[in-house]
Amino acid sequence: MGWCADAGAMVRSRTRTRGPAWRRRFLGCAALLLAWADGGSAQLAPAPGMDGDASGAVDAWTPAPGFERRVRSAIAQRWDVDPEAVRLEWGAAAPGTPPTDDAAFELVGTGAGGHWWLSVRDPVSGAMRLRVRAGVEVMEAVAARRLERGVALTEADVAHTVTVHWGAPPREGAPVGAGWVTRRVIAAGEALRPPAVAPPVLVNAGEPVQVVARRGNVELTLRARAANSAAAGERVTVRTEAGRRLQGVAVARGVVRID
Repeated sequence: MGWCADAGAMVRSRTRTRGPAWRRRFLGCAALLLAWADGGSAQLAPAPGMDGDASGAVDAWTPAPGFERRVRSAIAQRWDVDPEAVRLEWGAAAPGTPPTDDAAFELVGTGAGGHWWLSVRDPVSGAMRLRVRAGVEVMEAVAARRLERGVALTEADVAHTVTVHWGAPPREGAPVGAGWVTRRVIAAGEALRPPAVAPPVLVNAGEPVQVVARRGNVELTLRARAANSAAAGERVTVRTEAGRRLQGVAVARGVVRID
């Protein structure tokens, strides 16, 4: 509004050289100020579909039970899991006429992140495309309390809860438990997953290790020194007492297996 003040000052000065132009500018400012004052108590109309609710929340919809059950079974078959473990989350916008229980459909997409498209053909509702998000229930380790960085987990630090993993079931890995080490601060209730936590280090660089080499029914044990640190299942390079360099896998505390 600074230019309005300038215009008013110029008009009050009654300068004839700029009088007409600045008068028009001043009158424009006055009209703007009056409109602003009158509209101070005005409220914006709610956006369509919000019904005056500022939250803008939209109720989720659910298809007919029979149709949803068939979709759940189809996704479970793709993922090779029990249909009872599959959870579905439908898009916020419901179709004009939802599909019936017997509507034919086809899964479209790869299911990345749990997202699928359904190409539906229904003699009652017609053809339509629906979006659904799918996941599976899994038992997951979570922090029982706030954990600082570099903490070796104990049984008291780990709790377990059932959560929904959106997408295909995660690949089986070593279960998180006592001995794992935090790589960053973890809040209470937060999932304990790599890389936030890492398996315990079984071999430390520079430390002596036992090397186990197996050929058929014959097992040979050597003494060596680790060239790098490794957790369970990680590769480690060792140097034997004879000076030979070998590579193996850390399998236990201070033990490296060579196949």
